Amino acid sequence: MNIVIIGGRKKAEFLLKSLLDKKHTVSIINKDYEYCNKLSEKYECSIIHGDGGKRYILEEAGIQSADVVIAMTSKDATNLAICQLSKKVYNIRKSFATVANPKNVDVFKNLGIDGAISATYVVSDIIEQMATINDMHKFIPIENGKVNMLEVVVNEKSPLCNKYIKDINLPMKSIIACIIRDLNSIIPNGDTKINKDDKLIILCDVTVQNDMIRTLDIRG
Repeated sequence: MNIVIIGGRKKAEFLLKSLLDKKHTVSIINKDYEYCNKLSEKYECSIIHGDGGKRYILEEAGIQSADVVIAMTSKDATNLAICQLSKKVYNIRKSFATVANPKNVDVFKNLGIDGAISATYVVSDIIEQMATINDMHKFIPIENGKVNMLEVVVNEKSPLCNKYIKDINLPMKSIIACIIRDLNSIIPNGDTKINKDDKLIILCDVTVQNDMIRTLDIRG
């Protein structure tokens, strides 16, 4: 997968290293010249010094062939603009942004951004999961980051599709709290069947988030 990361520092570097370890093709855009030099000494990937909000900089980073764009600058408005530009002009399949104001998570989603993550609690592996998983649309840490809320749309290939909740081996400290089906909300129980196109609202303890991802098995 070809991924472009704009902005960020330590968390962006953690994400870069993890994606490269998994053999993804990654390009970095950052305004900090010294930081770009530091990254270029450590990693074999495309590192562009410049403003990721500029089209010619994005094109230098190869956005035309990118699958995913992740905007991690410190400004919500900049991240939104980058993601919208990427989707509308370059037809990027998936765009993600970190947000400084948690209230903007839903705003970004409503404006067509595939995923928005509160920068207060952003963790590199969560961004990676959202970028490389086709049907996880939202990740929101709550209770000071101790609990995660995941929003997942069930497709026909999901191991959860057409299963009853009582037959799903969910990790401990996790629950399918709500199902959105045809604009109706359902508070499920063990006898509730999960259908194709259901939107699942899942709560899980931060310690079992990776187990939950494996249970969902929705990587594209």
